[in-house]
Amino acid sequence: MVTMIMDGDESLNRIELDFFLKGNTSLDAIEMKKPFPWISENAWKDILKLDNLNPSWTGFIENLKANGTEFKKWYDLETPEKADLPCGYSQKLNSF
Repeated sequence: MVTMIMDGDESLNRIELDFFLKGNTSLDAIEMKKPFPWISENAWKDILKLDNLNPSWTGFIENLKANGTEFKKWYDLETPEKADLPCGYSQKLNSF
């Protein structure tokens, strides 16, 4: 119901919603090797798509590679959704 209202108000980003619900559904082979063993294959596939999802995420892969220790600390938190994302992404992104 909420998404229908948001769509009617033209405030729904369908691309982001689709990615949130499904992740990267591409059947293409992953060409770029994941930079850290703690990232699962599915998560890496999603990260590759996320980097091109919208301008807010541009450069995410480079930031992840350069700040792996910081991202790993965030990843290991018991409730990472309650903590700020590394590299200022909490300020760059909307609440969705």
